[in-house]
Amino acid sequence: MTVPTYEYPVPSCDVPSVRHRALEEYRRFRTECLESLRGDSDTSVMNQIHDLTWHTAVFRTMNEARRLEPSRPVSGAMWELVTAGYAHLMALGIRRLVDTDSRADSLWNVLVRVEKRPELLTREFFVCHDGLPFDTEAAKARYYENLSPSERTSARYLPNSGPGGWAMSELVHDGFDKLHGKTVRRRRTDKLPMKVVEELKEALRHPAIKKVCTMADKRFAHAERFAASAAPAPTATYDEVDQALQQLVKLANFIAGSFFFDTVMGSVVATPQFDVLAGLDQPWVTTENLAALNEYWYQLAAEMDVWASQSDLLLDRQGSK
Repeated sequence: MTVPTYEYPVPSCDVPSVRHRALEEYRRFRTECLESLRGDSDTSVMNQIHDLTWHTAVFRTMNEARRLEPSRPVSGAMWELVTAGYAHLMALGIRRLVDTDSRADSLWNVLVRVEKRPELLTREFFVCHDGLPFDTEAAKARYYENLSPSERTSARYLPNSGPGGWAMSELVHDGFDKLHGKTVRRRRTDKLPMKVVEELKEALRHPAIKKVCTMADKRFAHAERFAASAAPAPTATYDEVDQALQQLVKLANFIAGSFFFDTVMGSVVATPQFDVLAGLDQPWVTTENLAALNEYWYQLAAEMDVWASQSDLLLDRQGSK
């Protein structure tokens, strides 16, 4: 999803000119965070989440089909490949979303980026970064003063952007209050407490996420050798994978919607543009072709066996003296 540019230039925002340069920096910072969260890149956090939720919906539906027809014959080799593939996709995908490498698009790195710029996290920039007024009551009074008597008694849409967007400004103030805590007087210099960021980072350490990541690190991404006395690497269950993914969805939406008052995911599973179940009631191959497939299997195995006898070709000494 493309992150839109700002509608109002910095000079027209309700921020004193002495802080215009800082506002420009906040807007750049905010855009960078949103690009990592929900930008067009395949690696943006929400695109990664959409991939994982799609894989989950497909796998769980296929697994449910097996539960509905437990006596129906299914190729054991094919189902083993499906389950192993799903386990690897989910474990490594969830691991990527909490990656601490600074080059990665991950929820962790979005929070680190926020943590590094506390001076930008003011109520003034949060509310007024794209033209909204800071003083909602004054903007509301101006709005009604400019209405004719008939307009005041008729139904109408309230402006939701620009200097006249007092109702939207109030919503954004309320959003800031939920993070900051309500105060007797709303000040432009109010800052988001860093304890909120730490709480979100702690939420990324959810037991299910940690268990899935440990499985990814010790079993899938690395063939870790354990001491004879050591416990084996934990194996996350499908329920724990769901718990980890659910936690990541909640965190991504909270950061986008609450920290930046921006678009969130309404649907996490993409709407298919085709019949997902088409052909599921058909065999993978007809009986008459099983013999040909059997021959293909043995031919393929024989070709791969040749690789083992070609180790001497690794160092090509032909022509050397």
